[in-house]
Amino acid sequence: MVLSSCASAQRTVNVAGQVGKPDSRAERIALQPSHAAPSGHEQHSPSQQPLLTVNDYVRNLVHELMALQHSLDSDSQLGVTDFSYVDTGLDQGTVFSNYLSEAMIYDLHKFGVPVLDYKVTDYIRVTDSGDFVLSRNFQELSETVAIRYVVTGTLTTHQQGVLVNARLVQIDNKRVISAARTFIPRHIVQAVVSRQGEQVMRIK
Repeated sequence: MVLSSCASAQRTVNVAGQVGKPDSRAERIALQPSHAAPSGHEQHSPSQQPLLTVNDYVRNLVHELMALQHSLDSDSQLGVTDFSYVDTGLDQGTVFSNYLSEAMIYDLHKFGVPVLDYKVTDYIRVTDSGDFVLSRNFQELSETVAIRYVVTGTLTTHQQGVLVNARLVQIDNKRVISAARTFIPRHIVQAVVSRQGEQVMRIK
C-alpha cells in the first residue's frame, strides 16, 4: 500500500500478513438485513416511497461481498480504501468515493469483520476548531499496518447514476477473494454533496 501527500510525495506502507483459523460467517451473513430498492411490482405513492440513501446500496454491496467470500477468519485484519473513477489515474478521490469507504467500514464492522483504520494517528491533535485523531498526511501515519485483506473498487459514471464495482483482495498475492457490484441512481449520488459545493457527478 502507498500513502501519498498532496504534494505527490510517497512512502510505502509495509503490510504484515497474518495466519488465522478458518471461520465461516454464513450464519451472521444470513441474519444481516439486505435493503434493496423496491422491486417493479411494488406500488408506492410519492408520500409512501421509501427514502433510500447511499447507505442502503453500500449495505447490499457489503452483503454480497461477504456472502461470496470463504477466506476471512476472525483474526484477518481488513482495510478499506477509497473507490476511484475508471477514467482517472486511480489515485483521485471525491466526496462521494470518500463516503463510500466510510459507509463500508460501518457495515463491515456490523458483520463482525475486524477492520483496521489506517488513517488513525498515534495522538490526538487539539486545535482551535476541534480535536482530531484522523489524518490523510502519510507522515503522521504508521508505516507498517497489519492488513491482510483490502476492500477496493472502481466507479463508472453513467447517464442515470454511477456503476460501482467492489472487490475484496488478499493483498500479499493480489488474489481477488470476492467481488460485488451495484448501480446507484444519479439523484442518490448527488445527495452526497461537498460543503464546498464540489461537483460530485460528471455526466458525459
